[in-house]
Amino acid sequence: MKLSSKALQVPLICAILLLLTSYPAASEPINSDSGIYVNNETGDCAAFGVPLSPPIYLLNFILLYFTNPDIAANMPAYRARIPQEVYKCLVENPEGCPYVDMAQYFGEQALKSENTSWPIYCQTDPRWQALAPPEYQQPDQINQPLGREKADQLAKDLGIDQDMILTPDEYKCMIGIAPRDSDREIIFVCTNDLTNSKGNTDIPLSSYGLAVNEQGDVRANCAPHAPCLDFNQLAKGPLEVIAIECGFADKLKRVVKATPFIEFVNETPECQHACEPTCIACNDG
Repeated sequence: MKLSSKALQVPLICAILLLLTSYPAASEPINSDSGIYVNNETGDCAAFGVPLSPPIYLLNFILLYFTNPDIAANMPAYRARIPQEVYKCLVENPEGCPYVDMAQYFGEQALKSENTSWPIYCQTDPRWQALAPPEYQQPDQINQPLGREKADQLAKDLGIDQDMILTPDEYKCMIGIAPRDSDREIIFVCTNDLTNSKGNTDIPLSSYGLAVNEQGDVRANCAPHAPCLDFNQLAKGPLEVIAIECGFADKLKRVVKATPFIEFVNETPECQHACEPTCIACNDG
C-alpha cells in the first residue's frame, strides 16, 4: 500500500525539519532559563553542534539504524565542545572554514568537559534525553563511535525491532552505486557526514556535529548548502519514489509508528531554526 505524502516525508537528517514552519528566525536568538544559549555572536561561549542535541540525534539514529545498523553504529558516542576559534570562524563563515587552518584548534581540545546542558527547546522527554550522547570525560572519547553493541541497545530502547531493518538489497537500492543519481548522492554524503567517527573517516569530527567537504572546508552538518541541508528537497517527492522503488515503504511506516519518531519530529524544528545559519548552539553564560 502506498504511504501518504505526509508519512513519507521522512528525514535522514535534521535539516528536513526546515519544512515545518512557524518557528523563530535565526536572527532572533531564543533565551532559556538555563542551558545552551543560541546565538550567532562571536563572544566566548561553549558551542555545540546542533546534530548532537537529543531529539535530532535520536531521530537521525532511528533512520540510520533502520537503513543499516552497522552504519548507525558509527554515529558519535559522545559530544564535545567546538573549539572557540573554530566557532568564531563558522559564525563569520557558516558555509565553512578551511580545515587546514582549523585543525590545530581541535588538537588543543580541553581535557575535561563542562557538563553543559541543552536549552529546553533542544531537549526531549527525560526518558529519551538520557539516551543521547553525553559530554566526553576523557579526550580519547571525542569522536568515538557508538559501536554495534551500544547501537543495538539504543535501537531496542527506542522500539526498533529486526523486522524493521532494511535487507541488504533494499539498502543497496536506496543508497545506490557510484555514479549515483543526485538524490542518492545526497543521501550517501549526508550519511557519511553523520557518521564521521574514528575508524570510519580520515578526519573524524562526529562529536562536534561537523564534517569536512570536498573543498576541504569544515562546516556543520546542517550549514548552508551542506548535503544534509539539501536533503529536505527529497521529502517533496523523490524520497517517496525511492521508498516505493526499493520496496521498503511498509518498513518505513512501521518505524514511524513504533518509535518516538513523530515525537522527535515535533520537537526538533525550533532547536534547528534557532541555530541558523551556523547549526551551532552556544552557551555564553
